[in-house]
Amino acid sequence: MEPKAKLMKQLERTDFITLEEAQALGVNKMMLSRLVASEDLYRPAKRIYTRKLDWLTDPLGKYAPACTLYPDTIICGVSALTYHDLTDEEERKIWLAFSQKHRVVNREYRIVYPSGKSYSLGIERHEIGKRTVRIYDCEKSVVDAFKYLPIDTAHKVLREYLRKKDKDVAKLTRYAKQLKKPLDKEISILLGD
Repeated sequence: MEPKAKLMKQLERTDFITLEEAQALGVNKMMLSRLVASEDLYRPAKRIYTRKLDWLTDPLGKYAPACTLYPDTIICGVSALTYHDLTDEEERKIWLAFSQKHRVVNREYRIVYPSGKSYSLGIERHEIGKRTVRIYDCEKSVVDAFKYLPIDTAHKVLREYLRKKDKDVAKLTRYAKQLKKPLDKEISILLGD
């Protein structure tokens, strides 16, 4: 089977393919460029190619390329808050968390390097096709808002979280204590309103 046919067959099974995966199938950069120019393929992000773009409308689908390019990354910050519907902040860039050991330079993403429990606590795993998206859960994302965002924005996030029917205040306060960002006073004030 020729490389282009292998590429198209792979794209039938998965929503997108990375440059490295295409090259492993024998497809070079020139062929990919020609397929994009002829509109047989689209390039929604650097080093990502696809035949259709509808998977990008899935709330987690837009994060799948970043998590495929960087398998050890976790969606965090404004991106995680947007996914959990806790903020109206504009997601200008996808936020990615990497361990302290893994340094990445990519201006397309907002990159943070938490360490210890700040990195490993509250990770959810979701399958998108054959891809895995790792994202911080609601409670971890709320605590991170107090670390990475302006205080007024963080308070809006906390207020929005406390309005949710499926909130887990005990888990939120436990995470806050573990991450040395105690929120007891803020929570009791907002719950008292």
